[in-house]
Amino acid sequence: MSPTITTSLNSKASFLTHLNYIKCLEKLLSNATFFASRVGTSPRHAADIARFKKLEVVTRKSIRKDIELSREDSAFAVIAAPWFPVKCYYSLYYLESILVHLIDGTTSGFGKGGHTSVRKKIYNLVDSGVISLGTSELNRIYKLTDIQVFPAINPGQNARYDYWRKTECTNSVAKKLMDYKLHDAKLGKKWNLHTKKHREEQKQFIFNEKLMLLDFFYWYRIKANYRDLDYIDFENGITETEVLGYIEDYYNAYIYYRSQLLRRINVLF
Repeated sequence: MSPTITTSLNSKASFLTHLNYIKCLEKLLSNATFFASRVGTSPRHAADIARFKKLEVVTRKSIRKDIELSREDSAFAVIAAPWFPVKCYYSLYYLESILVHLIDGTTSGFGKGGHTSVRKKIYNLVDSGVISLGTSELNRIYKLTDIQVFPAINPGQNARYDYWRKTECTNSVAKKLMDYKLHDAKLGKKWNLHTKKHREEQKQFIFNEKLMLLDFFYWYRIKANYRDLDYIDFENGITETEVLGYIEDYYNAYIYYRSQLLRRINVLF
């Protein structure tokens, strides 16, 4: 088998794998009904709320335009795809920051370091029952040590067209998010895993850290923003029509979550 064909096959399998993960999240979010209650009577930061609302509206318009142009011409989907996860994430981040602020006055989402702070805050609110995401899969707060021991799947299974329908796909999504989280930590902390000290640091990180499936949008944004979408290899077997399908599924997952966030925000106002 020639190197070119091998690259093409590997690219297609990687693309189908990520597409399955997006479809899996889309399925979970389509069945979710969120709940959030207010805790205490903390003062509202009206200026910050207004600022993030405006940013969300602008970002949402850009996302909608990407979808419209991609549907008119699938070639545009190839142009839109690299930044699409970034735009979707920011739209959701603005709303998540407003939501947690309305719940208990949390303002960390509005400032520097807000991205990781909001993620951790949502863990705490879900863990305490203040926020419910409507399904056991979305409500689950994974320990990284638990994800490590998930059973392996058969080679190539996650690239099958219907894998997103399988119950084990949820665990596969969690594994992928953990991979991204560990890779990001390794780069940030400059771990050299050939040394015992850094291996121990990574081990302690895995023991302490958690994640949720809703971190999906955050980690796919990190991958697109700071690395690349290597699973969409336009030069090796991924067609414009397939990229359009990817964007459509990503958009649907985003819309399901955005709608739930807006519904809860409107209730808490």
